[in-house]
Amino acid sequence: MKKSTLIIIIVAINAILLGSIITLYFTVWKPEGETGYLTITGIDEDIVLSISELQSLPNISKNYFLQGTPDINASYTGISLYYLVTEIANVTTNFDVKIKGSDGYLSSLTFNEINSTRDIIIAYMKDGELLKPKNRGGNGPLRLIIPQQFPGEYNGLRCVKFVVILEIAIN
Repeated sequence: MKKSTLIIIIVAINAILLGSIITLYFTVWKPEGETGYLTITGIDEDIVLSISELQSLPNISKNYFLQGTPDINASYTGISLYYLVTEIANVTTNFDVKIKGSDGYLSSLTFNEINSTRDIIIAYMKDGELLKPKNRGGNGPLRLIIPQQFPGEYNGLRCVKFVVILEIAIN
């Protein structure tokens, strides 16, 4: 066998092995909770938080009912949106927040909405399990959860899936 043919075969085998390792890392070995990040914008310097960093913050865990298609009744765990804006981003004046998903969907909340109920969360867990990302058939790894203000309120539409950005607008 010629030396050049042998080199081509070795390079091809290495490329296949490297591709397999990279594929395994992103599909099997990488922890599911580390597939996403939350970026807080609209402040002096953007803040980027990993799922692990979000899990280390004070959390809220309670049952929420999301009326939509379909209705969802589940226990969600996450960080208060009010806490993220006032304590992490250090914005304490009147503000509005746009919550954006990776699919382009967004929901806007006013300071009064966020301040009136501190139970609006950016969830990373549902019923004790990490939210699955979109590429695994889930609604995560982060999701905005807004509790119903009254029975029958159709709140599911405002609960953004695949959350990636919190854009703060100071009024």
